[in-house]
Amino acid sequence: MLDSGFVNSYIDSHLDKRQVNKIQHGFPSPRYWTDLSVPVEETGEDRRRIRAAKRDSYVNLYVGVPYCIKTDPGKCGYCLFPVEEFQGNAALENYYGYVEREAELYREVLEGATLGAVYFGGGTSNLYKEPLYHKLMDMVRGLFPDIAPQVDITLEGIPQLFSRKKMAAIRDSGMNRISMGIQQVNERLNALSGRKQTTQHVIQSLEWARELGLAANVDLIFGWPQQTVATMLEDLETLISWDVYDITHYELNVGGPTDFALNRFHELPSTLSNLEMYRQSRDFLTSHGYEQITAYNFRKPGDPNSRQYEEGVTRRFDDMDTVGLGYAAITFFGDAMLEEGRCWSFINQRNLRRYKEMVDEGRFPVERGFRHSAQDWRLSMIFRNLFGLEVSRPDYREAFGLDVYEEFRTVWDALGERGFAEVTPEKITLVGDGPFYTPMIQALLAEERYRALREREAAAKKAARGHGVSVGTPRTRSAATASPGPGPEPAGQTAV
Repeated sequence: MLDSGFVNSYIDSHLDKRQVNKIQHGFPSPRYWTDLSVPVEETGEDRRRIRAAKRDSYVNLYVGVPYCIKTDPGKCGYCLFPVEEFQGNAALENYYGYVEREAELYREVLEGATLGAVYFGGGTSNLYKEPLYHKLMDMVRGLFPDIAPQVDITLEGIPQLFSRKKMAAIRDSGMNRISMGIQQVNERLNALSGRKQTTQHVIQSLEWARELGLAANVDLIFGWPQQTVATMLEDLETLISWDVYDITHYELNVGGPTDFALNRFHELPSTLSNLEMYRQSRDFLTSHGYEQITAYNFRKPGDPNSRQYEEGVTRRFDDMDTVGLGYAAITFFGDAMLEEGRCWSFINQRNLRRYKEMVDEGRFPVERGFRHSAQDWRLSMIFRNLFGLEVSRPDYREAFGLDVYEEFRTVWDALGERGFAEVTPEKITLVGDGPFYTPMIQALLAEERYRALREREAAAKKAARGHGVSVGTPRTRSAATASPGPGPEPAGQTAV
């Protein structure tokens, strides 16, 4: 257990640092996913064992697309995700054929599994033409023949690529939700990303969704260059006036060789301004009847097309099973009943050519992964529950035989003293500014284990240098999302 002095010092030193969109949906960070030999077949055997022993296990499915339309500046000025520039429909349809073949590799693995949720992300999944949405759902039904009516099936897209005809095909295929990455309603601010979206694109897409009976989630980002509290609140007020019931509102992640990091960093609101934006947006939305259901998801009751939707949230500890199909897709798999070392996180190839080559060879197109210890898996499940703002002490105890409060008592006590968390015999809940500081809280809870992983990484690099081998840390998505999206990131695998 961490010393209370260290815990308090750590919190004090991180309160004025950017939190950004670094919430982790699992542990550890992908920088530690260095195992190049992931036994996907072994996870298939374990899935069958779990299904035989439990009736309530389910699989979330994430299906990614690599392509985005070209922008100036590139990658919308800020995106750190692995994506490819869209080259036309022929390349997109060719790519879909590979995803379909990858899905076939999982058919036996998933036989008899129950589908929990589906998230079509990317990239930009509404680049597909109308017939492909039916093919995508045929692929899903090939893996899961009996899809329950309540299953959330979400397609992610940008407003300017929707049409009524396309949205009708999405609805008719069996998908039941769209998630629109608007980022900024304010056209002047949105233009800084090079995106051609207009306010009319957004309004029209929402009207089509409502007319066709599709639930609709809208994503907004705060902490944007040149943004103020006033312009942020204007965007939120506009969404409320358009009867948007599900709003995702999260902090801009700035880093890497992006335009926002290199050329607009001086235009970003300060760290304290971002905290104030979080507070003002939270209070504004809750005062208008929205409930905060995750660190950055807000929902208002009354949507006639409402779906059970909590992006990326896992309110359980016994198992997690998200299968990722496609370029750069991520899989999380584990269960409390499994033996040590049989829980895995892994990512598909982020080199599109290599992804296709492996599928052509009849192989699971996995790039690298991480084999979890029991401690790693507990942390992963705590992280996912914290994204949903609370950790159930009885459920954690039932899954692992441990009290999550006693295991991290010095951390929870320090957070409680600052008004970031409340501890009861039933649960630990993030309150006040706690949700804003979720990334810091996750990192602090995992500090001891991260120390061990850093030491292991350093030792491996030293040994490799001694043998004349070059060792580097793989570039990965930022730890956010995602994906993610029951976000998978699914729903939401907009992040790891």
